[in-house]
Amino acid sequence: MWQRRINHFLSLVFSVLFITFSISGFASAETTIDLSQWESGGSTVDKFRFIDDPSYELTIDDVVPITDWQRPEKGEVNRGFSTLPTWITFQLSNPEPVSKKIIVEYVEPSVDTINFYFRLKGSDGTFTHQRFVYTQPTDSRPVSFYRPAFSVEVPPESEVEVYYRLFQGSEFPMHKFDSMRIWEESDFYHSTHVELSLLVILLCVEIAMGLSTLLAYFATKDRLYLYYTAFAFSAASLFAAFSGVWSYLIASQHYELWMVVLQINICQLSAILFVRHFLNVPEHLPRVDKIMLAVVAVVAVGVVLNLFGKPYLSRIIIDFTAIGAFFLIPLGIYAHKKKVPHALLFSGSWVFFAIGMALASARLRGYIADSAFAEWLIYFGGLIEVILLTTVMILRFKHMQREKQRIEAEHWQHLENAAHVLEERVKEQTKQLYEAKALAEKEARTDLLTGLPNRRSFFEGAQQFIERAKRNTSPNLRLLMIDIDHFKKVNDTYSHACGDAVLRHVGKVLNQSLRKTDLLSRLGGEEFAVIMENTPGEAAQRMTERLLSAVEDSDIEFEGQFVRVTISVGMATWHPTQNLDQLLQNADHALYQAKREGRNRIVYAPRKNEVPLL
Repeated sequence: MWQRRINHFLSLVFSVLFITFSISGFASAETTIDLSQWESGGSTVDKFRFIDDPSYELTIDDVVPITDWQRPEKGEVNRGFSTLPTWITFQLSNPEPVSKKIIVEYVEPSVDTINFYFRLKGSDGTFTHQRFVYTQPTDSRPVSFYRPAFSVEVPPESEVEVYYRLFQGSEFPMHKFDSMRIWEESDFYHSTHVELSLLVILLCVEIAMGLSTLLAYFATKDRLYLYYTAFAFSAASLFAAFSGVWSYLIASQHYELWMVVLQINICQLSAILFVRHFLNVPEHLPRVDKIMLAVVAVVAVGVVLNLFGKPYLSRIIIDFTAIGAFFLIPLGIYAHKKKVPHALLFSGSWVFFAIGMALASARLRGYIADSAFAEWLIYFGGLIEVILLTTVMILRFKHMQREKQRIEAEHWQHLENAAHVLEERVKEQTKQLYEAKALAEKEARTDLLTGLPNRRSFFEGAQQFIERAKRNTSPNLRLLMIDIDHFKKVNDTYSHACGDAVLRHVGKVLNQSLRKTDLLSRLGGEEFAVIMENTPGEAAQRMTERLLSAVEDSDIEFEGQFVRVTISVGMATWHPTQNLDQLLQNADHALYQAKREGRNRIVYAPRKNEVPLL
């Protein structure tokens, strides 16, 4: 009896063990990828098991013993938006007698971290660990690629168990693709080169479109072309960000998801401003225009929120305002009825962009299957839209050129039909206006008494001298402040008319003694200023002494009397740390010192007296 019970118990135990191992083997078979039968680049689809980690603390040692892994829904590769880390496992089987080098690629670039582990199945050895971090430099990635990728070598006739921790990030919920693409190494790099070449070509085409409309803006000064240029460049930037090329090639040292959100913000703003201007919404639909301006304000608020560390709120704004892109299609049709040039072609081009955006959004949310075709829909849709819109802009440019030619032809016809007398009168009046303008400009910059440039003209010219000196590797810029000695005594002794004659004479003598490249001005009263460039120290000293001697040795005849005057000079040398006011101050100090020391002399401002630039 006892023997019968023992036999029954053992039979039950063996049955449970058999069922357990059978189920375990069946589950293992469902998650085992036979590399001999696998199409290189194929997605794991649902050939994996997963567990979510609400604690955020599970490690590889914690998850390996777990037996109750969850099954994904059949064909499911995207479980929507989540901020929870997920552990995923599958096996790679190599029944062939040669080892295989495998690349395991994640299907999206925008993932915060992936910790990837693998080892021979059944082995108690340590796991080989590889780590991808989105914000770290690209040269730290396990495989040099613009999406997360990991390298695994599967020995001959062996099976490797793979575990990886997928964490989308905690800033805001992100779409989570649980599947991976399994490549043979040679196929992966071949596909990578082709894909990267196509992406670069696409981006170059979009940038070229933007540059062509930028040239049109410079030719027409029409803000519409500037808005479209901003839209084309921001769309190219956004596609580069979505594909991972931006973080891989451009911002390879540091890139974060809030930067992607900012790129979307800028693209939205430029698109709204472009469409509003292109379809002439303020004129034809003023109420809709108010709505568009309100959307611009809301998106601008999103930009501010993003920059102040709230990218999730900015993303919510993006999701809601993006719905408005679909309403631009009927808006373009309505504008066509209002005779807006090329509005119908605009609507057609926007259809491609809207369809690509909708399908891309459906892929990210798991509504359609993940595939290379689905992944590239938004890029091709955007490319076609940009090409068509650029065509629209070129047609609009040609339309503007034809209108301009028509208006010019009508204008010339009108001029030809005008009376000859009226034409002559217009020409005469135009000539008088130009002469009056030229005279007014000359008088505004000329000292009427001496004919020299006045104070205003001096300050404008001296600033230009300083700007040129800043670009010179060895500037030699000198400023002379000149004052006629005892000029008040000349006025009191001989009259103010004589004083005027002295001013004219001194101005003439100084002007004749200077080079044509030097700037001589009368600043006011008996004060003159000279600024000289490219004049070494000794040459500047000789020239200044020549000015002093030329004035002293000349006589001024006034009403039968000969008057002789002298001048005092203060010279300062410009230093790159100085502005014009400080240079004038140094020269003024030197001039006052020359007067204190007895006049009719030159004082050179020493370098140590220069006022430091504030």
